[in-house]
Amino acid sequence: MRAVRLRTEYLDEPLGLGIVAPRFSWHVEGGTRQSAYRIVATRAGEVLWDSGRVASPRMTNIAYEGARLTSRDRIEWTLTLWDEQDLAGQDASSSFELGLLEPGDWAGTWIAGDYTPKKNTRYPVDHFRTSFATTAKVAHARLYATARGVYQGHLNGHRIGAFELAPGSTDYRSRIQYQTYDVTALLGAQNTLDLQLADGWFRGSLAAYGQTNVFGRQTSVLAQLEITYADGRRQTIGTDGSWSWSNDGPVRFTDLKDGETIDARRSPGYAERARVVPAPKVEPTASDNVPVLAYEVLTPTLVTTASGARVLDFGQNIAGFVGFTVSARDGQRIRLRMGETLDEHGEFTQQNFQLRKPVREFGRISEVLLMTDNADRIRGELQPTPKQEVDYTCAEGVNEYRTAFAVFGFRYALLETEIDVDPADFRAIAVYSAMEQTGTFECSHPGINQLVANTRWSMKGNFLDVPTDCPTRERLGWTGDAQIFFDTAAYLMDVAAFYRKWLRDLRDAQKKSGVAPAVVPYNGVAMMYDATGGSVGWADALVLVPYRFWKRYGDADLLREFYPMMRAYGEYMIGRTGHKQRSAAASNPYNRYVYEKGMHLGEWLEPEEFRDSVRGRVPRTEEATAYLHYTMAHLAEIAEQLGDQADAARYTEYADGAMQAYNHLFVAGGTIDTDRQAKLVRPLALGLLDGEVKSRVAARLVEAVERRDYRVGTGFLSTPFVLPTLTEAGRADVAYRMLENTQSPSWLAEVEAGATTIWEDWEGKESHNHYSPGAVCQWLFDTVAGIRVNGENRFTIAPTPGGSLSHASARYTSPYGTVASEWRITGETLAVEVEVPANTTADVVLPDGSKRVVEAGAHSWELPTVAA
Repeated sequence: MRAVRLRTEYLDEPLGLGIVAPRFSWHVEGGTRQSAYRIVATRAGEVLWDSGRVASPRMTNIAYEGARLTSRDRIEWTLTLWDEQDLAGQDASSSFELGLLEPGDWAGTWIAGDYTPKKNTRYPVDHFRTSFATTAKVAHARLYATARGVYQGHLNGHRIGAFELAPGSTDYRSRIQYQTYDVTALLGAQNTLDLQLADGWFRGSLAAYGQTNVFGRQTSVLAQLEITYADGRRQTIGTDGSWSWSNDGPVRFTDLKDGETIDARRSPGYAERARVVPAPKVEPTASDNVPVLAYEVLTPTLVTTASGARVLDFGQNIAGFVGFTVSARDGQRIRLRMGETLDEHGEFTQQNFQLRKPVREFGRISEVLLMTDNADRIRGELQPTPKQEVDYTCAEGVNEYRTAFAVFGFRYALLETEIDVDPADFRAIAVYSAMEQTGTFECSHPGINQLVANTRWSMKGNFLDVPTDCPTRERLGWTGDAQIFFDTAAYLMDVAAFYRKWLRDLRDAQKKSGVAPAVVPYNGVAMMYDATGGSVGWADALVLVPYRFWKRYGDADLLREFYPMMRAYGEYMIGRTGHKQRSAAASNPYNRYVYEKGMHLGEWLEPEEFRDSVRGRVPRTEEATAYLHYTMAHLAEIAEQLGDQADAARYTEYADGAMQAYNHLFVAGGTIDTDRQAKLVRPLALGLLDGEVKSRVAARLVEAVERRDYRVGTGFLSTPFVLPTLTEAGRADVAYRMLENTQSPSWLAEVEAGATTIWEDWEGKESHNHYSPGAVCQWLFDTVAGIRVNGENRFTIAPTPGGSLSHASARYTSPYGTVASEWRITGETLAVEVEVPANTTADVVLPDGSKRVVEAGAHSWELPTVAA
């Protein structure tokens, strides 16, 4: 037996970790059961902790309990496992290194360009440089760096690390992340360290209306290079006023959303000095997250439209960079504009995601006019936002370009140039957080396979340090999107470190009242995003994401860390219960458990025929009271897990009360009579119905789906639940017909239309890269293939064949190992095969209803299809 996939705090050999008592996890290969483990942690050969032999099958989140660790400590840890026969396996090893844990560890100072930013002015990229010599043999060297803006570093002309758009996205008022880089191999005797600084999230265009200077006008950077020599001496080179500076380099303009303007004929002169600026009140902290990296590289075909425009088609909608290598004459230009789709005439367009904003900086009045679709009433010139363009002026000879400080959502690029170019000269580069792919699903239906691929691509396009809604118009961490998609995301990729980082963003954003804005981190336009922050389905992310994280990764420590945040939101909900109108309150015996106060978005983006008016004050009592029950039930379970019986009882009271209130208000005559699918899915999925009422409403849902010819009729909140709800009602056949339906609105109608990502709305009028409706893929993993995590070291595998599918298979690298399930119909035989990882067991429920418990290994059964 041996340990594999060793992780420290969900990370593979992290550098610059900010957690002083980190936890260890691993997977097991060989043998059947782990009977014991032993962890030995050392620093420079000195044993700091020896767990001794611990008789336990546990292999996740085991905390370091040795001597106190300090800044820069590098820890090697070795793991020994014993199998079911009490035989010790081969040792496995990993490591981690702590970052700068104390404010006094920072020797560098914050520096900025030597200019005073002016209103209505955007600035080129800042370049900073220092030179230094090494004086002896180097043992190792680390660069610690962060910025208010985004930065990139080079040492002796070589790129430092691969992190794109560092330091990532946070609310700079609350938290600033720093990165740690191993630069040992880049050092020489004489050295030059360069840093580039761009606007990024700090003062670039943000949110739907491209507001700038959200966190301030002056970008700045902080860095220090620490060189440790073989004799133990340490040399530190930190940012300070001695660094050279200029902003006369090739990047004349750069903005995360608008793009870049490049003059390749320029190079930075470094003729002036950096300016030391006051440090922010927020001390830099380690991100404890995976980096943002560049991944897939796509080459285009050239499309010439009816109007004669030349459009590069990269074949896949992505979020990322563009690049090219071309030969040109001095001064020739290349202009690229990026978009997701072509219009109905086959012409390039950006209209599905662009809005308008003032050319000049704008304040609250303009903000209100923009929010209310009254941009034409704003004085002065308007411009499109986001622009998503690159304007490149060539130098003589070979020009090589790749975006550095902007990111685009696109499949197509409108190409405008006089240069004779080949499409092969261009490339698109996908950029997203470095999450390990953990799940695959494949079946006999090509359209469903494409749906899974589209969902994964939409996840990649929106998981860039923050789970955003779309990579074009808003590019915001909408709380509702993040909670709805969590389990699908966790099947597709390892999102543990990623979501933990975002939960810290969420905690940063929480207000004293207990609620958070609807988008996290803060990105401006507070009037809109704060006003919708309490909306049920969105605000409930404060509870539902930690809950689902716990269930998925078995991390009770995370519950303890974020319980104050969850509890504060629970108390916020309780404090706002009761009808708005006194007459309604007086006539309702369950008024105490009704929830309707505040601004609620409702189901959001149902098919057009079902949508409520967005502008009107439509009551959302049904949605809100349902989520009061749902959230309180989850909070009660969390409180019970943490041993807080008083809280558990309090939240159980409100969960039960909200259920009674819901039935009193919305279940008439023992059923719910409507063809509006969301109104039927919600009470079933959120556990608001019992007994015969539940059966009648489930039957009414089936009727509603059949009347609609199996087309999807749900919106944002209920789409993830519709197929599981039908299946739980015993009508997996109806769920399969809805999944396989190619008539719009449906998932496969998008596939039939050529989509390569998930659309925001069923009609395809909005963003074409919006992962939320792809949450249906959870059902493919946990129901069609039947793989579910069922507690520590345990799975339930209950495949559900159906529809036109003749086979389906899934593999999932869970926190406890890689589990697989496959079923295949051949003639009158249904074959089921499962693989259970070492040190786990699985409760297998076969399609004929028979059950068995199996241990590690491969298992197979054959059943007659009639019985199945």
